[in-house]
Amino acid sequence: MIDPTRIFKAFQISKERTPYSSLHPMTKFLIFLSFLVIPLLRDDIISQLSIFLLQVPIMICSKTGKRIGESLKGSSLFLIMIIVLNYIFIRDLLYSIAMGLRLTNLLVASAILMAATNPMEIGDILFMIRVPYYITFSFVIALRFVPVLARDVENIVAAQRSRGMKIATGGLLKRARSLIPLLIPMIIISIRRSQQLSEALEVRAFGSGKRSFYYSYRWSYSDIIFILYTIICWIVIVRGYPFP
Repeated sequence: MIDPTRIFKAFQISKERTPYSSLHPMTKFLIFLSFLVIPLLRDDIISQLSIFLLQVPIMICSKTGKRIGESLKGSSLFLIMIIVLNYIFIRDLLYSIAMGLRLTNLLVASAILMAATNPMEIGDILFMIRVPYYITFSFVIALRFVPVLARDVENIVAAQRSRGMKIATGGLLKRARSLIPLLIPMIIISIRRSQQLSEALEVRAFGSGKRSFYYSYRWSYSDIIFILYTIICWIVIVRGYPFP
């Protein structure tokens, strides 16, 4: 049974220590940006499948494989729809499957970063490289709210199911309509949380002066290994090895 709400599973932050989570935040951010750009450079099915396989070692090091699998299962209907629509308009089955794999690769890259990285780490790095603080703050808040939103969706779904509501049953249209009752609670919860956030910012005098950092980040040999691996991935895909 396919549950569309499972797509949020991979975006919940894990507190488990892994080789990936111990990397310098800049390393994780570079890996994330690389695997966002690399899938856009090629549009053939072999390249997209190779990109997915190149991300498997990173999934293993971050221990996010199981949750990413659940997320991909939850988004399978959407991925199938992308493939079908591409085939209808382009009439090329292999290209259509490649577009589905491209979206899968983008989802995997985002899920790895979100599941194994504290958003505050990314915010600190952006601030260190002179990104304006209000832009950094907006980006960090967006990242932090993704796992919070995922937990809210799970709680709302559990509450609705306890009332006898069926979400992951029936045809595609019926499943889409069953998600509508989830929207109103989500909107109300989001408004309440935004009010709490604005009050917290006001109490802490947001934007009043220069900020300092509680944590200091250091580079390690693990960072070098992961960066070299990412460079190899760039070479493999951009140069077209071992495929034409």
